[in-house]
Amino acid sequence: MKYDLIDVQSPDDWKDYHFLRRTVLWEAKGRHNYNENHADERVKANHPLLLKLHDRPIGAVRLDEAGDCSGVVRLVSIAPDVQRSGHGSVLSSLIEAYARRLGITTLLVNAAPDAVGFYEKMGWKKEMWDESELRGLASDCVQMTKNLH
Repeated sequence: MKYDLIDVQSPDDWKDYHFLRRTVLWEAKGRHNYNENHADERVKANHPLLLKLHDRPIGAVRLDEAGDCSGVVRLVSIAPDVQRSGHGSVLSSLIEAYARRLGITTLLVNAAPDAVGFYEKMGWKKEMWDESELRGLASDCVQMTKNLH
């Protein structure tokens, strides 16, 4: 299979990126306040990324550089029709490689409760890293870390 993790740049990429996140993380969970124009999407140290399989967008994630060689993995989404098919594991490997290229050695995530098992299988550990992050959309999340050494 041919996977690519690309930086979101073109208008079509932005459309696909937001569609995946809105569909998987908002609408499927009964939320309706998704903001495509949130300021965090355009911060220079934040990297909106799109996972493509044979040129079809199937996943979206953002990696935020947080300083001290750490990065926060945010709003991971895989298209509903291809979930539970191993694409999340591929995305995990690709985001780790992307982070290493940026000099990031520690990844952080606010994991949704139903995703904690997945992250544990991928080598993440439950560890509180910033309690102030656990509000709003992330209020029920579990903080986890992964060392990339």
